[in-house]
Amino acid sequence: MIADVQQALRDLIYTEAQLPRDAIDIRFAAPTGSWVSSLTRPTLNLFLHDLRENAGLRSMEFSHAPGPGGVQRQLAPRRMDLRFLITVFFKAQLDELGRDEWNVLWRVLAALLRQDEWEDRYLPDEARRLNLGVLGSVTHGDTPQSVFTSLGLSLRPHLQYTVTVPLDLNVGTYAPLVLERDLAVRGGPDRDAPLASQRRRSSWQLRAPDGRPLADALVRSDSGARGYTDPTGTVHLDAPRDAVGTLHVLTLDGQTHTLTPHTEQAQLTLDVPGGPA
Repeated sequence: MIADVQQALRDLIYTEAQLPRDAIDIRFAAPTGSWVSSLTRPTLNLFLHDLRENAGLRSMEFSHAPGPGGVQRQLAPRRMDLRFLITVFFKAQLDELGRDEWNVLWRVLAALLRQDEWEDRYLPDEARRLNLGVLGSVTHGDTPQSVFTSLGLSLRPHLQYTVTVPLDLNVGTYAPLVLERDLAVRGGPDRDAPLASQRRRSSWQLRAPDGRPLADALVRSDSGARGYTDPTGTVHLDAPRDAVGTLHVLTLDGQTHTLTPHTEQAQLTLDVPGGPA
């Protein structure tokens, strides 16, 4: 992600600040004294000196996406702050005031302020996949003084810029749907008491070949269980799903259908508590 952010930042600054690509380089390096001495062209440098979580944007919520036979729960991505120190290096200035460096920083400042929420064309692929945006803010503080000191440089014209990007922790769980109801009545208060009765029920949603729900139809399984479909074409049978091999359907207008379970016309569905018996 960091390499993608750097490439996106390069494209954003060249485009939005209208800097000539053939005249000014944009690099991402630690600007030590020896590195600065090695430069041969005007260079705008973005030094990533700090990386930390943005705790204010942390979310512990889970998203839910239905899947085959269950629901996938995914923890929301964290938001990370990437803090850049932006400096400009020219081999020679027109005058001692360093107007070349200030002019470049001024144009870069305007470009970054326009992109407090990055446009879609600048988003890294990972941010697109997560369907989350990238935030940018020009900040201020006392940090640059210590950064310049650690690099062996004297304080010079600079900007502080923070990019907030998503980080997917890939934390998720899979919860299977309850597709059968098992009701057991025992002959005593103990768990080990013998069964007095047991009832297992499965639910099926039935459709005609043209996709219409088979509503208000009589349904009989090859195991002998019977039931009527509701307006959505759902029937609840007193039979476990593994015991249902064929479903025979008789509609109100006298049409008959023979359906095979686990096909598009007969799908196992959620047994909703309180549904029709």
